[in-house]
Amino acid sequence: MNYSWLGKEKSSFEIISLAIILLLTIVVSSVDAKIPEVVARQKKAVVTVYVNDRNGKQVISESGFIVDQSGIIATTCSAITAWLKEVGHTLVVRTEEGRFYLMEDVFSCSYKNNLSLLKINAKDLPAVKLAVNYRPKQKEHIFVIRRPSGLEATISGSMIKNVIGKDDFIQISLPVTQGSSGSTVFNVKGEVIAVVVAPLKKKGTYRAVSVKHVANQLDNYRKGQQKKMKQKLATIDKESNISAREIKPDRMEERLEIKLDSAESYFFLGSSYDQSSMFKEAIEAYKQAIIMKPDYGDAYVNLGLDYERLGKYSEAIDAYTEAIKIKPDAQSTYNKLGTLYIVLGKYSLALHTFKKAVTLDPKNSATHYHLGIAYFLHGDKTAAFGEYLVLKELDAERAKNLFEVLY
Repeated sequence: MNYSWLGKEKSSFEIISLAIILLLTIVVSSVDAKIPEVVARQKKAVVTVYVNDRNGKQVISESGFIVDQSGIIATTCSAITAWLKEVGHTLVVRTEEGRFYLMEDVFSCSYKNNLSLLKINAKDLPAVKLAVNYRPKQKEHIFVIRRPSGLEATISGSMIKNVIGKDDFIQISLPVTQGSSGSTVFNVKGEVIAVVVAPLKKKGTYRAVSVKHVANQLDNYRKGQQKKMKQKLATIDKESNISAREIKPDRMEERLEIKLDSAESYFFLGSSYDQSSMFKEAIEAYKQAIIMKPDYGDAYVNLGLDYERLGKYSEAIDAYTEAIKIKPDAQSTYNKLGTLYIVLGKYSLALHTFKKAVTLDPKNSATHYHLGIAYFLHGDKTAAFGEYLVLKELDAERAKNLFEVLY
């Protein structure tokens, strides 16, 4: 049988494919060329919000953006819901420059619009400009910036298809999917006019919510919650000597009928407070458990988790360090300690910690992922790539996430 026609057809196909690729390249270049410089600069203010479980595995990632230089981030309530789902979950923000910050507090969460404001411990961050009084128009050119799962921020040109209600929502021509949630919509002046959010119900549709709702939440925070936050921080910073008589047998103890006569009973009390997000009370309970049982490793671990939630990272490090002294083979504690070192920018200490964790369990994918991040932030991209190769054999999803961070 003569197959010569197949070679000719393949050759023609390759020529056509090459022509299509070249055409697409020209089109993409043309689109990129139309992105105003003022819009391109806004990539610095777009962040990724991660929620990880107690083992360091990613639960969810959303885009977000910096609305205030002091570290106030706008993102979705979906991220906050995922964080609250389990006591051991942590919420981390990654900025454009690759720094990681643990969430310090949640200022507001409007489930009606799926928009929330949270705080990280940072300052002098590049913030966006909110176009609060902007009136969007049909067929207006806009730009959507998103930063999914730590990837390089992408800018997509789009157009307003429809304006819904009193400028509350807009429909855009760019298809929006799960990876788009939290993406920021800019006008040609580089001002934020809307936020793409996922539906809180599975049957809902993705939409872009007017930025005026973010502005309202920010204004309410500045007017009402700022005073409350100062009082809260003052209370958190006030240290006291904890003794059995200082933990009053009210509310939680009475409700659960706990008899506070042992280290284990105080540990259970602390866990109960954690489930109710009463972290200051939980800390006091865990401290009392440790007073009664100085080698209570689990109490030190939970104490560290609660200090993390309250943004008291030095105290959290001390608690994890004590836990490791008691249980030197507890790999999960090394992971927690190493992650805190990354957050604080202590990359050498992070490397030392994760290397120790790897020796305890060479097949733990979470540890290899964190070690890869630590190598990358420490400036050793070759070693970080080595961890990617290890992860390819252990956990394809984490390997992909690490590769996206590296490249």
